[in-house]
Amino acid sequence: MKKILSVFIMAVMLVMSFTSVHCEDDIKVTLDGQEIEFDVPPQIINGRTLVPMRAIFEALGAEVEWSQELQTIHAVMTIGNKYRTVTMIIGDNRMFTYSGDSTAEIAVPGDAMIELDVPPVIIDERTLVPVRAVAESFDCDVDWNGENRTVIISSALPEPTAAPTAVPTNAPVEYVIEYDDTNERQAHYIRNFTITNISKNSDGNYDINCTLETFLEGRGTVGVTFNCLDENGTVVDTFSKMFVGTDYTWSPHTSSFTISGKTAKIELVLNH
Repeated sequence: MKKILSVFIMAVMLVMSFTSVHCEDDIKVTLDGQEIEFDVPPQIINGRTLVPMRAIFEALGAEVEWSQELQTIHAVMTIGNKYRTVTMIIGDNRMFTYSGDSTAEIAVPGDAMIELDVPPVIIDERTLVPVRAVAESFDCDVDWNGENRTVIISSALPEPTAAPTAVPTNAPVEYVIEYDDTNERQAHYIRNFTITNISKNSDGNYDINCTLETFLEGRGTVGVTFNCLDENGTVVDTFSKMFVGTDYTWSPHTSSFTISGKTAKIELVLNH
């Protein structure tokens, strides 16, 4: 009898040691009044609501990447020339956030590290993240309606910009160079190349300022090369640069180049 009782007590203690996880089909999550659709229902883990990773980040307007090797979630949101990044690791109660101006050469630490009540988890091969922590990391307000069992997210929408006024008669001449992002969409090491200013110098060539982001896997540098094409699609010039970034994160850069005055279009040269 004592042996049976001991086995029963050990079994109860083992069950109590497991994390409390509940699948909640009736819990809803709304963003600015619109319900977010999930392919699997939210989970309640130790009193916190967790939802599928990709659905919540993309609903908030962030791009998310998953590293199977590092078990790491990395999300980036860009608004104008500002950006916010969020990094979490499966099973780790720390969430790292960075914010700053995308025209800066190096990201400036913002909130740095936030301690999570419940870390991201993988359940049935799905990656789940705490919805409140994720939404608040992107400056959203989060409330809970217990009667309707709804997580209510209100985004921090940017103030609308005023309509442009009439262009003054002494406005500078505008030069237009098209950027063909076809190759950029196939590259894994560069994104968001943008020309921010164009001027013509005394030699008849273009001086351009630009911004871009590079992704660095491991130590080293990222080399980026572009072709300059004339109106007929003929390559008339090239320009390139080596960029140093932060390992396993998208790093913003600014740069400037002088290119041929015949340039009508710029395209990325893919690294193979």
